[in-house]
Amino acid sequence: MRKSGVSIRDVAKETGLSIATISRVINNNTNVNPKTRKRVLDACARLDYLPNSAARALSTSRSKTVAAIIPTIEHSVFAKFISGIEQTLDEQGYSLVMAISNADEEAELNAARKLLGMGAEAFILTGASHSAVLMQTLARHNVPHVLTSIWDPTNPAPTIGYDNAELAGEAVKYLIARGHRHIAVVHGPLSESDRTAARKQGAEAAGMGKAELQFIETELSVAGGKAAANRFLPANPECTAVLCFSDVLAMGVYFRLAEVGKSIPEDLSVMGFDNLDWSVETVPALTTINLPALAMGRSAATELVRNLEKGTSVRNQHLSAEIVERASVRRIK
Repeated sequence: MRKSGVSIRDVAKETGLSIATISRVINNNTNVNPKTRKRVLDACARLDYLPNSAARALSTSRSKTVAAIIPTIEHSVFAKFISGIEQTLDEQGYSLVMAISNADEEAELNAARKLLGMGAEAFILTGASHSAVLMQTLARHNVPHVLTSIWDPTNPAPTIGYDNAELAGEAVKYLIARGHRHIAVVHGPLSESDRTAARKQGAEAAGMGKAELQFIETELSVAGGKAAANRFLPANPECTAVLCFSDVLAMGVYFRLAEVGKSIPEDLSVMGFDNLDWSVETVPALTTINLPALAMGRSAATELVRNLEKGTSVRNQHLSAEIVERASVRRIK
């Protein structure tokens, strides 16, 4: 089983149990007496035994590995998402392998091929836009998969996430209800994210006939937020509020407004999207939309493990998100 170190035979010898019993415990087989399971796990801990996953895959034809491909790891919303996936998989005796696509379909396809070659049994993907070749490959090999960060029951693949258009619409309605009629909307590249495109559509629909919206596309970074502020400040002097489709962009707007001597929310209200960890620490604290990243990761992992273990279909799940009202948006009388 292993060329060096402690082997499964050493654990069997330590416990006086059969190799088959030790194997069932290691592979998280439920048909094991709880006392026996504890006895084996205690012995593994004492001996510092590490299961050989390659040997397990050969003997069981199972890697018990789920792959997640995400656009970036630069923002904490994805860190929460991955944490939810990994915690849930670990509880079920599964492992996570991960790749970064940088919002590039070709890079995502190449990563998926490598992960399939490593034995990944299921895939967690972000958004609705993926290479047709990738989706055909997953279908041809009967690999269960789920699309996250979106909710679209009409999609052929199961989706677990939230309605981006609806949430952006609610954000615009929130600002309108507080008297804002000239709103700058700052967002990342539309070509790189179907979620951003959906948010733009939702914002346009909510503002139609009720508010004048100025859409500004920029790179998804703090520097991008500052650059966007440089564009809307001189071009739209009537603007009273800025809606950013990411808290990261909102932070850039905060910095630029401070540099030009404008106060939030007295001179300009700012609203974000994501509820990143630091958004409550900004001055003033950022009003934003709390996305259920951790719950989404847990749900995606749970559905895929159920499919792999019991053969049940992966279900669509519409997760709720809500506006977190803080101090960065003022009400105009």
